[in-house]
Formats: sequence, C-alpha cells, structure tokens
Amino acid sequence: MISINSVVGNIHNDYDLAHKYNQMTAKQLSEVIRISRSEAQRFRMRKTSNKGSDVAITLPQNVHIKNGDVLLLNNDKIIIVEIQPEKVAVIAVRNNIASEHLFGMAVKVGHTIGNLHRPIKLEDNKIILPIQAESELDLLKKVLGSVRDNIDITSTTMVFEPEEGADVHEH
Repeated sequence: MISINSVVGNIHNDYDLAHKYNQMTAKQLSEVIRISRSEAQRFRMRKTSNKGSDVAITLPQNVHIKNGDVLLLNNDKIIIVEIQPEKVAVIAVRNNIASEHLFGMAVKVGHTIGNLHRPIKLEDNKIILPIQAESELDLLKKVLGSVRDNIDITSTTMVFEPEEGADVHEH
C-alpha cells in the first residue's frame, strides 16, 4: 500500500508537473485515481488506481483534493487524481440588464441559490451549481422567475470544483 499525506502539486497549474506527467504517460508510468466531488472533500480515503496500486490518502484537514492533483511522483510512477464529471446547472447572466437593475437581480439570484444550499462556481458571468437530475432545471426556472428575462438556465456535465469558501453543505 502507498501512503500519501500531502499533494505534490497540480498538473493544471504547474507547467513542469504537466510536462513530467506527459512524459511519464508516454512511458506508461502514470496512474489515475478517479474520485467523486464529495470524496474530494474527505481527508482520509483508500482508493485503487487504474493500474491496481492500493493508495491510502491522509491529508491535513485544510487540504482538499482537486482535479489534476499529483499524489505521488518518483522515478517509477506518477499518480494523479481525476474528479468525475457531474451534471450541473449553468445560470448565465445576459448582457441586457440595465445598470440600475443589476444589483437587485444579483441579490435575488444569490438569495435563491443560497436557499438551495448548493456549492457554486463563478465563471465568465455564469453561476454553476451541481444538480442531481434535469428536472431541477425546471425548479430553478420557477424560483428564478422574477429575473428570468435576464438569465439563461441550461445544463451540462463537467468536473465541478466549488469556489473557495463557497462549498456549503448540500441537502
């Protein structure tokens, strides 16, 4: 069993690690541990890599695993984390909002999403939140009806990683 108690870095944020990962993948020395978003919030877990390595992960309480994190790097192998994609709702703010209505619209949307107790991700005038089923889009459209002319609500599947400090408990 391989014991991990820290994250080496992230291939999406560190050019050198990404390069090393690509080199080791070409030599078939890379391994992947696939986890869900909820597992990424845990501090302890035991997983098996795609190549059968048994890995025990024990991290400090303030460290959360992210997509692309490198858990092990040595001459023989590199082990990275892949967070599984999930369904998300995407609330896109349209550019047709008069400046005098922007504050009110933002408060209504924030209040409504806050009442859903969901983690969020902010990206390019979009609010992204996880959903369990497509039927939740209808609920979002209903509860955001008062600002419906200023937003578009769609769904997609993606690796969802909440904003720092915005990963609240879910119901």
